[in-house]
Amino acid sequence: MSAHVEAARDLCPAQHLDGLVVLTLNRPEARNALDVPLLQAFVAGLAAGKRAGAGVVLVRAEGPAFCAGADVRSDDGTASGRPGLRRRLIEESLDLLGAYPAAVVAVQGAAVGAGWAVAAAADIVLASPAASFRFPELPLGFPPPDSTVRRLEAAVGPARALRLLALGERFVADDLAGLGLVDVVPETSLDEKARETAARLAALPPELLRDLKAGLSAWRRTSPPNTLERQS
Repeated sequence: MSAHVEAARDLCPAQHLDGLVVLTLNRPEARNALDVPLLQAFVAGLAAGKRAGAGVVLVRAEGPAFCAGADVRSDDGTASGRPGLRRRLIEESLDLLGAYPAAVVAVQGAAVGAGWAVAAAADIVLASPAASFRFPELPLGFPPPDSTVRRLEAAVGPARALRLLALGERFVADDLAGLGLVDVVPETSLDEKARETAARLAALPPELLRDLKAGLSAWRRTSPPNTLERQS
């Protein structure tokens, strides 16, 4: 697809509902790889949802893949140890996602690198049985986002997080369900279930939802390691 046609298309359409914004990654011909225009549209959609008073965000994607990660073909100066525009936008999107009282992500296929980071930034991740997850950054010479490291370490403990982040291994939805990181949903009902879950969260008082999320985060920081971590 030419750059002109892509620029004319809404790369991240937003649907605003009562207390909820639904954002759709819409670059399916590139497996929703995050180039700068898509990231800018995604960040803008997240910020607009917050300004509109949405307490819940749902992130979904068009096409067979959720997100193939950062589009390394877009030359923005990113290099190992020297963040460029694309990395700054990725980190900004993760911060914005985490700032919502609740974030839901629906993963229907591959979630690679920054795509998995987006999912990891959510409070609830629903994944189809065909979903897969992989972090190739470290073998390629790029550190994963700090917020992703913190969230995975808090969720599964340092040893499990190291394996998830460092080795470039591919994990299927059932693997991550066993770690408590995703809930597996039949692909035919994934979108419906994600929208239903997000709408139920949006019906709750946002300030109470925010306080609950903060309390759970504080508990997780002071709680003993995950049971699976102790068994490893």
